[in-house]
Amino acid sequence: MQIRFWLKPIFSVAWKDILIFVRYKTFFVAVFIWPIIFPFTSIFLGKGLAGRANEGISHFAALSQTPDFSSFLIIGNLIWMFVNINLWMGGLSLKTDRDRGTFDTHWSTPVNRISLVLGATIASLFLNFLPMVVSIVFFKMVGLLSVSGNIIEILAVLAAILPFLIGFTFAFSALTLRIREAGMVVQIMRTLFSVLCGMQFPLAVLPVFAQNIGQWIPLTHFVSILRGILINGTPLSDFGSSFGYIILSGAVMCLIGVLIFEFTKFSIRRNGLVSGY
Repeated sequence: MQIRFWLKPIFSVAWKDILIFVRYKTFFVAVFIWPIIFPFTSIFLGKGLAGRANEGISHFAALSQTPDFSSFLIIGNLIWMFVNINLWMGGLSLKTDRDRGTFDTHWSTPVNRISLVLGATIASLFLNFLPMVVSIVFFKMVGLLSVSGNIIEILAVLAAILPFLIGFTFAFSALTLRIREAGMVVQIMRTLFSVLCGMQFPLAVLPVFAQNIGQWIPLTHFVSILRGILINGTPLSDFGSSFGYIILSGAVMCLIGVLIFEFTKFSIRRNGLVSGY
């Protein structure tokens, strides 16, 4: 009974968000157009910086440990999209409910409030999957993406980063309970992640202090591991310390996110900030 109390609202919210997303024709752009166009901007920029005779490739290889700048940039951009969509759809799901005028109704239902955020997160992960596949298949076909490595190890790394992202979605959801316009915070965080985690350029180009900050962020290790597996075919065992750090920090971030969410829920109940309190 307890499991059903948790699972039914989670998957109900996920199914509701998926239906809302696909009912509009604009979902075609998000799934089939944007994942192809967006990485191209970085690829063209990379070609321009490489020079007419590709004289800049050796410098890039020294900074990134690979001469394959197109695969490096495509993977980084796909990770940025993956993180960005999850922060927006999962982290701002309660804000979206406010914008639709359904927040008070959903919040007043007799279910655990965490399930509302988890359901939105599951929906974002599901809706994230197809654009990633479309982009990888397209760039593989046109010869701009070199993919190798063990699929099981790739899935293991993706699973390992989820607790970190889920922890952030809970923290952002708590923020949206107190601040209606929390989108700016997501804008700031996704920009910081993009810069400090080396998603769209080698981390080595940053000042030393910024590189040191980036090494504390699990996404930095996530990006590095995925690039190593996909581009170079490096086994996951070679990234043992980074993989362990992702798992440990993800568990801590998930716990912190849940605690922040529960504390905020108690606070708004005590102060009667939403309908039903």
